Amino acid sequence: MKLHSFFTNRFLSLEGKLYSGNLTEVQHKIETALDKTSSLIIDLDLLEKFDAAGAYMLYITSENARANNKEIILFCRKNKMVKRIFSFVGIRYCTKIPKVAL
Repeated sequence: MKLHSFFTNRFLSLEGKLYSGNLTEVQHKIETALDKTSSLIIDLDLLEKFDAAGAYMLYITSENARANNKEIILFCRKNKMVKRIFSFVGIRYCTKIPKVAL
């Protein structure tokens, strides 16, 4: 799993696979990135493999951030697989990066 960080650690792009086999590793990397900011945008467009377990981990990590007065914005503009899984499990995501987040 490759992670790319942009905009002074406020934008994280996940690339490759996010599935039940690597959830702990990816969750730790997201939480480490969130330690450096109060608002983190996670771009999911470059994911090649994604399952419901990965979507649920993102949801739980987002809820934990909110409980700590932080924010995770899940961003997906074009990846149909990610959109389909989010739709299936009922998780909201953004198709445009909110201006206040930049």
